[in-house]
Amino acid sequence: MRIGKGLAALAAGAVVALGTGASPATAAEGSCAGGATGRLPRVQDQRFYVQCGGGIATVTACPPGQVYAPALQVCDLPGQVRPAVATLATAGPAKLNGLLFGVKNLSTTVRIADAPAGLDGVPVTFTTLGGRILCTAVTDQFGAARCDTPARLTIPLDEILRGYRANYAGIAGIYLPAAATAPVSLL
Repeated sequence: MRIGKGLAALAAGAVVALGTGASPATAAEGSCAGGATGRLPRVQDQRFYVQCGGGIATVTACPPGQVYAPALQVCDLPGQVRPAVATLATAGPAKLNGLLFGVKNLSTTVRIADAPAGLDGVPVTFTTLGGRILCTAVTDQFGAARCDTPARLTIPLDEILRGYRANYAGIAGIYLPAAATAPVSLL
């Protein structure tokens, strides 16, 4: 079996195809150009793998609760493949709209701790520092999530102005949880 020739191969003309449970491939995922065949790990998220066939890269999801094991080129239980991977969350400042008493621009980015790519499609809960839920969102393809609270919050003003926390719960055995805090200021 031949595995790809580097990071630039997708940019050099490989076609990206999508299959069931698939998502877009990127140049950093390896090469399927030149007629390579086989499976490659997906660098950003090991819940997926890249299937190469005739120069076409198809990103496919492992079954729920499993991750890709590159050494065996199969999906398996996380405990059989590797320990859970650390994640990192960052959060940006938000604004309190005093007239409507709602918080705007709660935001976070969740990524694997040692990789530049974000985790896509993972849920994030935004809470006050006291633990009251403000809103929830799901990360996009870059690992970014954003939401606004409903107007007329019933949470005390001083609790809101202490800041907020973006919480990523992790995926048992695959990704560790992460959280970040940021300030909330008046609009």
